[in-house]
Amino acid sequence: MSPYTTSTIDLAELIAAKLQVLKVLVQLSRRQVELIGAGEMATLIKLLAAKQTVMNQLQAIEHQLAPFRDEDPEKRAWRSPAERAACQAQAELANALLTEALGLEQQAETTMLHRRDGAASALAALQTASDARIAYAAIPATSTSSVHAEG
Repeated sequence: MSPYTTSTIDLAELIAAKLQVLKVLVQLSRRQVELIGAGEMATLIKLLAAKQTVMNQLQAIEHQLAPFRDEDPEKRAWRSPAERAACQAQAELANALLTEALGLEQQAETTMLHRRDGAASALAALQTASDARIAYAAIPATSTSSVHAEG
């Protein structure tokens, strides 16, 4: 087996690994959006820890794929055209999943910002009500005995 064929076998294995990691990442991202929408922050934090592990795996695979990016894909020696086509299909699916994961991340961020803004508005309303209560409490009460009507 030539080193080029070994190289393409390695490439195909890395692309397959990347695809599997991205499938997990998309599942976690979908769940993240659900948890944010439901306001389940404790569970969300656990999910984010798991997601970080998956992101680390993806980063390691991307690092291993880096040397292949400098190669001309047309000059790679594959065992068969079918193997090359299968790897290309997996790479395209991986790119689609990455795009989906990025979109879900943006959606999660937007939802979190809306939740934060809603919480800030609610806290501001509570503060205003508290300030009004304190202001009214500071005004001395007028006794009804000191008020008299002329007539």
